[in-house]
Amino acid sequence: MALGKNNPAIYLLYAFAAATVLAMSATTIVLALLLILCIKDLYQGTIRKEDFKKDSLLYVALFSWKGFTRALATSVRDIPKIKGVWDRVPYIVIGFYKVHREAVIRICDILFVANTLIILYALGQHFLGIPAIYRPLFFENGNRISGYFGHPNQYGGCISIIFIMNICLALYQNKRFFYYSPFLLAGLVFSGSRSYLLGVIVSFLVLLALARSFKMILKYLVIAALVIAVIAFTVPWFSQRIADSFSLEKNMYRLNIWKTSWSVFLEHPGVGVGSGMLPGYLEPSKKEGLIDNTAHAHNMYLHELAENGVPGFILVIGTQIYFLVKYFKLQRRTSEPLLKAFSLGVALSLLNLLVAGIFEYSFGAAIIALNINFLMGVLEGYRLTGPAVPGSQLTDDPPGSAR
Repeated sequence: MALGKNNPAIYLLYAFAAATVLAMSATTIVLALLLILCIKDLYQGTIRKEDFKKDSLLYVALFSWKGFTRALATSVRDIPKIKGVWDRVPYIVIGFYKVHREAVIRICDILFVANTLIILYALGQHFLGIPAIYRPLFFENGNRISGYFGHPNQYGGCISIIFIMNICLALYQNKRFFYYSPFLLAGLVFSGSRSYLLGVIVSFLVLLALARSFKMILKYLVIAALVIAVIAFTVPWFSQRIADSFSLEKNMYRLNIWKTSWSVFLEHPGVGVGSGMLPGYLEPSKKEGLIDNTAHAHNMYLHELAENGVPGFILVIGTQIYFLVKYFKLQRRTSEPLLKAFSLGVALSLLNLLVAGIFEYSFGAAIIALNINFLMGVLEGYRLTGPAVPGSQLTDDPPGSAR
């Protein structure tokens, strides 16, 4: 049975894209429906078992190790408490469906429009006093947008991904996507996240290096300098946050968290203290006033070392680097504009998260992991239509297609 325009799968992908700006419960509902549909389609043979992404077994290995460390630290009954499994499901499920060009572009438009509307609504709440629906979009009446995610850093991680995707699609696919860029950049700035801003800057520098055109590099460096100047002039509190990054006094809490996390790792280098168990080891430092929170190590690398030991660190970071290299290679091999833009956007988004991981537990934030795996799944679905093959035509009605 061919999946045409009226198939529920494509509407669920559109719904998922729209739901990514809402509380995670919205994407959870859509993903659950998509998973049920995928199981039904596999049973009926409308999608192929052969299209299962074998590299998703890296996730299986990763979470098996996390389950093992959790069981050692507590009991086997606690294995279901490990976090992050659900956030990787979009990559596996969506990757079974052939997502055609028109659908991919529509998904991108939905992502950009939805995020732009949320940013405008948030700024309207903050500056114009527009009433909040469900909850305020600025964090605890401060200067930072948290969206519907509850914390500005989680929002910053998500909007940084969307902004990078937007720039790549505008450069390689269609310049009309630049219309969204100022609003998405405003969202990133008002998230106040220095970590994800750094990740975006590094990704932007890599993008310039790939251009291999001195004229283009000079052009975009000038634009970037102007943007930075405008931000510094119009959002002084954000400029102060950047300046505080270089203050030892302002970063003492974070340095103490790093020190404690490193000590925990040195005491348990083999298997760590168990997945999800680090906060308990940070609690004494909080009681002494050395740190201000125990949620995570404020460093993805130290966090994984402390909780899951060296093997867990290799599995977690190695998996992300694998996907980063995979999609960088893909964008180099293809000349098809949409595939090149999308794969480059996903690769740079992964790079962004790895850079931000120096200061945040980026891949450990459920909504961030869910968003990047959604994009990876859509990319894999698009690859199934054959755009990377020279001379191939995008067919309209193969089994398992979503348009």
